[in-house]
Amino acid sequence: MPSTESNFPLILRLTFLSSIILGTAAIGVAGYWSWQREARELNNNLQIQAGFLASASQAVFDNMGNGLAPLGDLLQTLDILDRPELARPHLVRFQARFPEVGSMAIIRPDGLMLVNTALAPGMALPDYRNDRPYLDQFKTSLTSQSPYMLGPPEYGKILKQWRFPFRYTVRDETGVPLFVLQAAIPLEKRGIFLYDLPLPPSSFIGLLREDGLQQARWPAANPHATYGRLSPGPLAKLRQEQPHLKEGLFSGHSPWISAGKQRIGAFKRLAHLPIYAYVSVPVSYVYERWWRNNAVTLGVFLVYLAIFSYVARRVTRHERIHSSELHGQARLDSLTGTPNRTGADELLERQLLRASETGGSFAILFLDLDRFKDINDTHGHSTGDALLAEVVRSLSAHLRQDDMLARVGGDEFMVILPGANIDTARHTAERLIKAFSEPFLVHGRKLQASCSIGAAVFPTHGNAREDLIKCADTAMYEAKRAGRARFAMYEERFGTLRQRRLALQEQLQRALEKNQFLLHYQPILDLQSRRIVAVEALLRWQDENGRQHSAADFVSVAEESGLILTLGEWVLNQACKQAQAWAEAGYPLRMSVNLSPRQFQAADLVDQVRNALQRTGLPPAALELEITESTAMDDPESSIRVLTEFKQLGVSIAIDDFGTGYSSLSYLKRIPADKLKIDKSFVDGVASESEDLAIVRSVLALAASLGIETVAEGIEQAAQMQALIDLGCQYGQGYLFSRPLAPEVFSQTFFEPRPHGGPDAPPIIWTQGNAVVASQSN
Repeated sequence: MPSTESNFPLILRLTFLSSIILGTAAIGVAGYWSWQREARELNNNLQIQAGFLASASQAVFDNMGNGLAPLGDLLQTLDILDRPELARPHLVRFQARFPEVGSMAIIRPDGLMLVNTALAPGMALPDYRNDRPYLDQFKTSLTSQSPYMLGPPEYGKILKQWRFPFRYTVRDETGVPLFVLQAAIPLEKRGIFLYDLPLPPSSFIGLLREDGLQQARWPAANPHATYGRLSPGPLAKLRQEQPHLKEGLFSGHSPWISAGKQRIGAFKRLAHLPIYAYVSVPVSYVYERWWRNNAVTLGVFLVYLAIFSYVARRVTRHERIHSSELHGQARLDSLTGTPNRTGADELLERQLLRASETGGSFAILFLDLDRFKDINDTHGHSTGDALLAEVVRSLSAHLRQDDMLARVGGDEFMVILPGANIDTARHTAERLIKAFSEPFLVHGRKLQASCSIGAAVFPTHGNAREDLIKCADTAMYEAKRAGRARFAMYEERFGTLRQRRLALQEQLQRALEKNQFLLHYQPILDLQSRRIVAVEALLRWQDENGRQHSAADFVSVAEESGLILTLGEWVLNQACKQAQAWAEAGYPLRMSVNLSPRQFQAADLVDQVRNALQRTGLPPAALELEITESTAMDDPESSIRVLTEFKQLGVSIAIDDFGTGYSSLSYLKRIPADKLKIDKSFVDGVASESEDLAIVRSVLALAASLGIETVAEGIEQAAQMQALIDLGCQYGQGYLFSRPLAPEVFSQTFFEPRPHGGPDAPPIIWTQGNAVVASQSN
């Protein structure tokens, strides 16, 4: 009977053979599942990239269309059909706003081109009136009910390269086309709408029209073979076979672009256009990825099978424990399923340790939703919670696999970006901000949201968790100060600026408690009669040292801190009280009061105004409320609703700083405004033949067509006043007439003392250098 020792080599060989068989089987299974995972991840990535390209392209086209609409309304006020060169400066300015535009042109409905920015004035322009193929597709723009049209690619006669036309038809009140605004989008270089996606080599991205023509593609080594012909590729064939598909995957041969290689890709239809965005890669890329990710592992696995098995068991056990800890209830946000602040702190500590050991870098982003409280207050907390869950889904789709997202507060999130530097963090933040360009569908309702992001990078901005969080939070605060949907990378000066603002905020709080705020008043005149018809209330702060500060020195801090709500209500009551006191003394003047953006969003603003009028006895017709153009256009539908309530109350409405934004005229027509206030920046150059003069003339023409009166701000010279009178501006204010004055100084300057005031008191007339009281005459 053989001994146990003699059987040991056999047992060892059998054990080794079994290990080889099991190892080979394990390699085969692992290789198969690895292949499946690579293919699945690639398909998912392609679908995400196609969706992003579709959303980004739609946003670019909508943005351009929204820009052409007010431009068309503006050009209607000019005599461009007979004097087309009047349009050139406006076309050039529009083209400068949209770098993807190669040239701008105006074309009559019959096909005659009137002006083109790519040709100098006087140069011969193309005449398409006898070009039947061009006219056939051009006339679809005239009959289309869409806000804008994208024509098929053509070889441009002027640009001498392939481009496609972006057309917006300007119509009269009856809907008859007056002229067509055409933007030429060159195709022989990467367009702004073909975003830099993180794609592998030999990838193609592009837009395919529903009729089978390529709208745009990158790269296009041979544009003449790419454009102007029906696409024979797999996506076009799939569209012919299943025209109902809005998105999906495709595969097949594209011999015209890839020498017959098999390709796979994803596509998605744009939200409002019959165009499909697509991304494709060669199938060989999957093989290359699989081999690159598995070759070394396979070789080492064959040699050290037993060791790897042991290590795998230990790693699996360790990872299971780690996963259990991380996903425990105490470290997860119950609403979104992401790590909470505790979990985020642990993730950040681990990332700090890893980066310190390897000498690498990483970045953290602090992301805060803009005006999330307004959504909660308006739609309820359940809608707000559902929106947060949708936001997490959207953000996760735009992050890399190794990136970590955590909810660290009510509407605050932290993103950890392993291996990221300053540029990577910036690009990621910009991508996340763009993810908010489309509204979120929540409980059957579309909600528009935006976010502000601050970033800090290890080790540039700190080596400790607290330092990095503080820097990212400070940068996020600066991004919010710059406006919604902004990004800021931490800078050393941010900390100093924040300390100064906090100190100023404390001073303003004490100033409210000690009644250190006061109002000055600046007269508003009828420019024809020089009669003072109104005053504007302007806020001042007199500090403990007796120094007086204008609102420009502190109102932004008051706005950010929320003190503007209390301060604004005080201004409203004080101004109404002063106006009523002057009226009772025989000087009834309309009182104009500015509303800040945050004050305008207050839910009880209409009640505040109603209470101020009732408390002081001031008639509603004697009060005028001013909001800036940007505030009115921030949420047009909400603005229209609130301003309509003011009009029903009997209060006048003025749109301040008009011309500094780029309002949608369709909304402007619906806003119940009584006056447009022309910004001082345009008034400065109105006395000379300048662009300011052209803008003021256009604003006055627009106001006249809408039946709205106009007030020019910042008049400092008699020549400016005369130019405004010649142009037809009704009212004005500025240092030419008077600086803002304290109420007692205003009374001494402009009011003549009388024993009994009343409605029959003569009007106040301004003359150069002083004020006099005119005799009664009406």
